Amino acid sequence: MNVAGKTIVLADHTQTDAREREIQLIINIVEPDPEYQGSLVTDEATLLDAVGVDEATMTQRLKQHFGDDFDFSLRLPLWKLVDAIKTRYPDWPDSFA
Repeated sequence: MNVAGKTIVLADHTQTDAREREIQLIINIVEPDPEYQGSLVTDEATLLDAVGVDEATMTQRLKQHFGDDFDFSLRLPLWKLVDAIKTRYPDWPDSFA
């Protein structure tokens, strides 16, 4: 793509699309009702920014989903949280019910 004399190369959407799906899955775990999910999630947003559920409830729901060893900071940007989860649980999200 050429804009104002500059060439812009668009990145492959595969990783971006996968990350978007994984972030939405995390949001769905902590707040299953779409009505209470944030409408805009930026690349620096945390779970605390994305939904209105309190931190203790989020942690409880995530531990129910992932197991009691879920101890990640909910103050991490969502994309970093997804990376941390995928490092500890390499088969997530496909292997989790």
